[in-house]
Amino acid sequence: MAALKAGARLRDDATGVEAVVVKVAAESSLELRPGGPAALGKRYTCGVCEAQVLVAKAGAAEPVCHGEAMALAQAKPLPSSD
Repeated sequence: MAALKAGARLRDDATGVEAVVVKVAAESSLELRPGGPAALGKRYTCGVCEAQVLVAKAGAAEPVCHGEAMALAQAKPLPSSD
């Protein structure tokens, strides 16, 4: 399999879910597998290598890296305007 680059698209043909690779590390093993719900427009992060994907088409599949489901990325807090 060819190495993934930022901007590459992942697709699960069984569910139709698509995700765009945002950030990838050399040791990343990104894929989509049928299972959990992938929310449209949400960013998912790998807890091991910090790779990130952005869901472009939602459905019943989950982003996976290193054999484990990726976690929904938390929004960065905005600075206060005191």
